[in-house]
Amino acid sequence: MDVNYIIFAFFTLYFYKYDIMFIKKTVLSLLLPLIFLFSCSSLDVTNDWDRNVDFRSFKTFSLYPWDYKNGYQINDYDKQTILNTIQNELEDKGYTYVKDSGDMVVSIFITLKGKTSYDAYTNHYGGWAGYGGGWGYYGFGYGYGWGPGYGYGTGYSTTTVTERHYNEGSLIIDAFNAADKKLIWQGIGSREVEYDLDKRDEKLPKNVHQILAKFPAVGKK
Repeated sequence: MDVNYIIFAFFTLYFYKYDIMFIKKTVLSLLLPLIFLFSCSSLDVTNDWDRNVDFRSFKTFSLYPWDYKNGYQINDYDKQTILNTIQNELEDKGYTYVKDSGDMVVSIFITLKGKTSYDAYTNHYGGWAGYGGGWGYYGFGYGYGWGPGYGYGTGYSTTTVTERHYNEGSLIIDAFNAADKKLIWQGIGSREVEYDLDKRDEKLPKNVHQILAKFPAVGKK
């Protein structure tokens, strides 16, 4: 066999392997921030309100007390944290808290729902690295991984699908006109339930702040 041919084949395979590994590392380095981003549990907030209501006509507010129907799923400490944070947020927006007979009555409701998410990861051996479709953290979107293999060489792939069960909690904050008991504003925040007490203590006030961020201000104190 021609020695030059052997040398040529050797360096061709060497640089081919080097290029493929470089491409894989480059693609993976670009995707890691995206994988991290989509794997984080964030608060999903929605707001709605009566556009015909002039919130400047409301000067005071009261907080509707917790009862079995709206607060049996959380402990007393979390209940008080939520009430205190709501009071502080609305006072910062220019409203005055009164224990009873406020112009507005603010009520809180907690819901808890079991959910399932699926994460798919495909690892391809012997081919070029591409994108692999998958299910996101909450069961939608795309996950990124090694694809079915494009371009050079032959290989095989393995796909691992992980099923995860979790609870999604929703905090619903409603504001009513005390005069006619009509709903004038609603904010809902939903996210995966945090069972780490330290993290929950840190996140709960921030979550309430996010839900009330668009509550109409009448003059910040």
